[in-house]
Amino acid sequence: MNNIKPYILILSAISAIAISGCGRSESPDDKVIVKVSDSSITVRDFKSRIAKLPPYYRKIAEKNKDRYLEEMIMEKLFYEDAVRKGLDRDKEVIEIVNQAKKKVVIAKLVEIEVEKKLKVSDEELKQYYEAHKGEFKTPELWRASHILVSGEKEARDILDALSKGAKFEDLAKEKSMDATASRGGDIGFFRVGQLVPDFEKACLKLNIGQTSDVVQTQFGYHIIKLTDKREAGAESFEMARGKIESELKKKKRSEMFDKLVMDLKNKYGVEIKEDVFNAMESTNREGRGGGAK
Repeated sequence: MNNIKPYILILSAISAIAISGCGRSESPDDKVIVKVSDSSITVRDFKSRIAKLPPYYRKIAEKNKDRYLEEMIMEKLFYEDAVRKGLDRDKEVIEIVNQAKKKVVIAKLVEIEVEKKLKVSDEELKQYYEAHKGEFKTPELWRASHILVSGEKEARDILDALSKGAKFEDLAKEKSMDATASRGGDIGFFRVGQLVPDFEKACLKLNIGQTSDVVQTQFGYHIIKLTDKREAGAESFEMARGKIESELKKKKRSEMFDKLVMDLKNKYGVEIKEDVFNAMESTNREGRGGGAK
């Protein structure tokens, strides 16, 4: 009789879990969207898959949910059929899966031992900035607005309207066929070499507030207004901070990785059989030489 008691206790515990489970209401995310053979795709499965995508592809998937769901269904169908045909036990598949697993596990180790421990302090950033100030310079910058039209006559008419007091921004919004029209023709700041040569050349001749004559490029006919200019100068610490942090992290990452390799070599021991390795290299060279004869 005493031997039965443990089983009664276990059955009682299972019953308690089952009862508590029955009392819990189903979450909307637990609802099944699609059943495929003996498996299913729930709302949670679908949301989780989309959430794991890179931002750009996540937006595409969210806009094309029906297509993405179809891809998930196809994946389940192919996997189901492959498993039923025993392909998951195929020697080549097992080898590829094991190699992939090895790479994932190694990447996780590097993430834990290097990436998560990789830190650069504010003091280090500032010290680097002070020691390399000469490397952080801002180039000379220009800012311009333009009105782009397809014909020279229309461009001349716009110039005439500007000379009579029309506002450049208003005419850009009304007449320009460029994407910048909605913001009054503003193209933002640029440096030498970033724009079409003829357009850029015309900009560099202008003073702030001055408007160009009609400028022709492969895109059409432009009227350009120089709106701002910034002289070249030293880049502030805050402006350079991102570049410095990236550089220091790159250096530290390399050092930490090299240290991890050395620590693991010391921990587990590495012995290279030079004679075997050299003999292998000699065999390879002889094989290549023999093939060339």
